[in-house]
Amino acid sequence: MFQMRERLGLCSAYSLLYGVRRPEDMIQAAKICGTDTLSFTDRDNLYGLPVILEKSKEMGIRPIIGACLTVPGKGAVYCFVKDRQGYSRLCEILTMRNRDKENYKPVSLLRQDAAGLILASSDEVILEALAGRSQSLYAAISPDSLGAIGPSRRLGVPLAFLDTALFLEKEDYPIHRVLRAIDLGKTVGNLSEGDTVKKDSHLLLSDSVLAGRLSSWPEAVKGTKEISAACVYHELFEDWIFPGYTTETTPGDELYKRVLEGAAARYGELGDAELGRIDYELGIINSKGFAPYFLVMDDIVRMASRTCGRGSGAASIVSYSLGITNVDPLRHHLYFERFLNPARPDPPDIDVDFAWDERDDLIKRVIERFGKDRCARVANHNMFRPRSAFREAAKAYGFGDAEISQIEKQLFHFGDKSGVSDPLWLEILDIAKKIEGLPRGLSMHCGGLVITPERIDRYVPIENSLDGYPLLSWEKDGTEASGFVKIDLLGNRSLAVIRDALSNLEEQGISIDRDTWRPVEDGPTVAALARGDSMGVFYIESPAMRQLQKKTGAGDFEHIVIHSSIIRPAANTFINEYVRRLKGGAWEPLHPRLAYILDETYGILCYQEDVSKTAVALAGFDEVEADKLRKVIAKKAEIKLAAYEKQFFEGCRKNGVTEDVIQKIWDMMLSFDGYSFCKPHSASYAMVSFQSAYLRVHFPAEFMAAVLSNQGGYYRPHAYVAECRRMRLRVQGPDVNTSRWRYYGEQDTVVVGFMAVKGLSASGGESIIAERERGGSYKSLGDFARRVKLGRDDIIALCPAGIFDNIAEGRERTLQARELLKAHTGAARRGQDELFAAEVAPVYRFGGGAALAPAPVKKKTVNEELWEEYRALGFLRNLHPLALWKDKVLAVKRVKAVHIGEYLGRYVCLVGWPITQKEVWTKDGLTMSFLTFEDETALYETVIFPKVYDRYGRLLFDQVPLLVYGRVCEDNGAVSLEVEKVEGM
Repeated sequence: MFQMRERLGLCSAYSLLYGVRRPEDMIQAAKICGTDTLSFTDRDNLYGLPVILEKSKEMGIRPIIGACLTVPGKGAVYCFVKDRQGYSRLCEILTMRNRDKENYKPVSLLRQDAAGLILASSDEVILEALAGRSQSLYAAISPDSLGAIGPSRRLGVPLAFLDTALFLEKEDYPIHRVLRAIDLGKTVGNLSEGDTVKKDSHLLLSDSVLAGRLSSWPEAVKGTKEISAACVYHELFEDWIFPGYTTETTPGDELYKRVLEGAAARYGELGDAELGRIDYELGIINSKGFAPYFLVMDDIVRMASRTCGRGSGAASIVSYSLGITNVDPLRHHLYFERFLNPARPDPPDIDVDFAWDERDDLIKRVIERFGKDRCARVANHNMFRPRSAFREAAKAYGFGDAEISQIEKQLFHFGDKSGVSDPLWLEILDIAKKIEGLPRGLSMHCGGLVITPERIDRYVPIENSLDGYPLLSWEKDGTEASGFVKIDLLGNRSLAVIRDALSNLEEQGISIDRDTWRPVEDGPTVAALARGDSMGVFYIESPAMRQLQKKTGAGDFEHIVIHSSIIRPAANTFINEYVRRLKGGAWEPLHPRLAYILDETYGILCYQEDVSKTAVALAGFDEVEADKLRKVIAKKAEIKLAAYEKQFFEGCRKNGVTEDVIQKIWDMMLSFDGYSFCKPHSASYAMVSFQSAYLRVHFPAEFMAAVLSNQGGYYRPHAYVAECRRMRLRVQGPDVNTSRWRYYGEQDTVVVGFMAVKGLSASGGESIIAERERGGSYKSLGDFARRVKLGRDDIIALCPAGIFDNIAEGRERTLQARELLKAHTGAARRGQDELFAAEVAPVYRFGGGAALAPAPVKKKTVNEELWEEYRALGFLRNLHPLALWKDKVLAVKRVKAVHIGEYLGRYVCLVGWPITQKEVWTKDGLTMSFLTFEDETALYETVIFPKVYDRYGRLLFDQVPLLVYGRVCEDNGAVSLEVEKVEGM
């Protein structure tokens, strides 16, 4: 019986906006046909290669690496990889295409060098060009074009059958047409013949159908088998690919020298504990060949102002000694084996945060340091999501944005599909559903970088990002699965906050030595965190975290480390039990073997490594399997998880653990799905939290100015400005004579920067500052107008913000703008004052841009000026935004937020300005919300349950004050309002 065990030339969805099927779908279908060898040759790329190799291995299929190189106007040449040399050559050719499509000539490149590749084409011109130049060349025939026999016989080129399947069923064809329309910017009705494949072609055919079509071409089947037998390269790299590092000695010796120098700086005199741990870690690092990686990370960290090395690498004394991380792993009992151990096959993973505004420059410096030909940024594979799939499909059918948006709002905002009955829209929805999850293009990962010991385009095809960076073809999971050691250089706003606050202090002659700074030992800082006074403080400023701090009353470093990890969403059911135990509630270990593991977290699984340790202690897992279990839980990989669940339960039973205890522990382990932290990561974050909190407590003006300069964190700017006032800080400016571009603090004052003014250009702000530094303070509006030449838009942006109030001699802001615009037009110098006669206002309108004609001068009321100020800044200079509704607020009988704790159990009304909101879903799938409000006196937290949220939820999304009615509740010292009604003012 005929059976085609080798199918070559298939096309998957990674032929971007061309293929319609995921590799696993094609593999499964081919396997059903009896295929055991498969080659995906996506068009002009290897984007899907890591996925293809992974899925093939999982599904028991032998893969052959290849690509289809298209030749404009001539057809295509298929390249099948025989060995590593051929793979590297294919990567080089694809890189050339990616970087210069206009001058890319694949046939010429293959004529020059095709070593390690087997080539096949059905195009006569291509075959003639390659004949005699390639040792392995075949004339391709496919189910849809049984040709190429003439040139094959004339040139002496053997035949090979390529299955070139693109579809699994005829219903895939309309999806292909939509994808082609999206790619070409056309509509499906305007596609030309060459834009798509032919209808009813490129189907994956059964063996019986193929047998009939190939009965006359046994030599083609023989050629396919020859290609399959020759292509044995399907494991990309034998080992992990670490950066190269050149030293005068060996990388191991250089690392040892740097570690000892760094450890002496960290610890002073080194004792047996420090030296023993250093020797232990370096023994593992050197045995696995990881020394160059640590040297590279050391070089990178030295380039930055402030860093936060995090992840499991923070458990390493080598990382701590080098300054890559900042938490002492010995003092805080951090578990090194989670990072590296002799049995762990994975490479070290050190994530490092840098100040967010330094990251791009840092990455450029790293690429320059290690070589542009050896570095590349990691890509993101952008997939069609429900909204984008719907919008793009609708555009492909010729609909305009307005009509698409109308249907989109109905479908996605209100979740109502019942009103969509038009057959065409139903067809679009069906197509959109089918392209969801398919790749649509590449973007750049925010911080992932790969450095290779040789030219990087010998390992993977490279292209250029829009910013000019070399960019890998693969996203982060594929990059790591292929063997690259990805370096994550990530931006962190709070590191910039700390940097800027310290710089602000240095201007005032106050210096904090980073080597002797011990914020974790500072009593006032610990006390502030115990109260939940942490707005602006890294990672612990969210409402949930501040509430947890109030419930526990624990602000020391050890508990902040716990809280940073246990706050994960899936652990909500265990947080209250943790609080109860922390406050002295009785508890027993779930099992005696867990006592030594979980005592510090009161018997609650808190950190990632707790999962692994528990599996080892109770179920007999080895370290490697235990770590795999942790990863499977985190990724919610249900099929793999079922197998691990069985292994865990059986292992626990063998060790005499009772069924109810096994189930309780398993349920707690499952709370680590989604994201969670290992203890070293949490400790690293907690250290940054303490540095932030210390500055907030002891230097509040400088700290809050730095928070605002770096565009805050969890909240909008007006919330931080209000917090400044609650901290009894004065907020001044923006002012033409005192403001800089950024905010700054001085004693008890925060000076607002020009950056706060909406619509002001950076060049405009810089010109004001530069002239002030050159010629001194501005004396009057006239003095300013003579010295600084601003554009019309900048003047219109500045005046409502009150920037000129102190030099305007009492003029209202409308008249300030009039005088500056008059100078701007040069009317006074030309004697054309009549354009600005007393009864005429300048041609502008605050908040709305330029008007088309002059408007009569009208004196602004106080409230009108405040509104314009609020629109210009996003907050008020001297008042809370509730002042804009002063009359309405005064008319309300309400409780002020600062007094809410005095009304426990009582039904009250508060005025609420929305600050931040978090939607969550109940077990029944209903939506509820935790929403933070403030009034002019304090913040307060609210809980809005599903029925109330369903009724009033639409009122909660605008930045306007509301009347909030509800019952005051208290949970372990944390006060909140259980909302029963919401009204607009």
